[in-house]
Amino acid sequence: MISSVSSVQRRPRAWAVRVRPILWALLATLAGGAACSDDEDEPAACVDGGGPVAGPADTHCQAAQEIGQCVTGAAAGADEEEEEEEMGIFYGREADDDDCKYHIRFDNTCITQNEPVIFTVQLTRKTDGVAATGAEPDGPEIYLADDPSHPSPSNDFAALEGPPGTYKIGPVLFDRPGRWVVRFHFFETCSDIPEDAPHGHTAFYIDVP
Repeated sequence: MISSVSSVQRRPRAWAVRVRPILWALLATLAGGAACSDDEDEPAACVDGGGPVAGPADTHCQAAQEIGQCVTGAAAGADEEEEEEEMGIFYGREADDDDCKYHIRFDNTCITQNEPVIFTVQLTRKTDGVAATGAEPDGPEIYLADDPSHPSPSNDFAALEGPPGTYKIGPVLFDRPGRWVVRFHFFETCSDIPEDAPHGHTAFYIDVP
């Protein structure tokens, strides 16, 4: 009888040993899913997280601007003064750049205060829809919308490209709640003076809870 009881007691322990790692893995998966959506067809979404601001779609481009060769500031002409350029701030996850050369669409990891965020940006040329490669957008401009003197504390960005024309930009830190502006710059080493310069930029509103 004692032997029978002992045998019964050992079975649950062996079962628990085998199941415990599976249970921990399942809980970790559920926890990750609660924080962010991993649906490849949907942008990342977080519980109590921020992100792009809903608003009117961008319609500022009536035609596509041709893109010429990259020239440096010196090659563009030292005596040519650069005019003050009007730069827009757009809603949602996609828009054309300010000069109507590119179309930009982005996704992001979960946006919460003081947590690193990665933006995945897709850049295509408006003239032919081809991926814009080699843009090196590793210098985003990030600041509070109602206080442009307060930038993001992060200042060491990477912009890994892959697949062609798709860039993972970050890490970005938002150290205050509120509405922020994130302006992506492309082909920054090229002068922005020629009308057809590859240099481009566009900005989006981002809410941080």
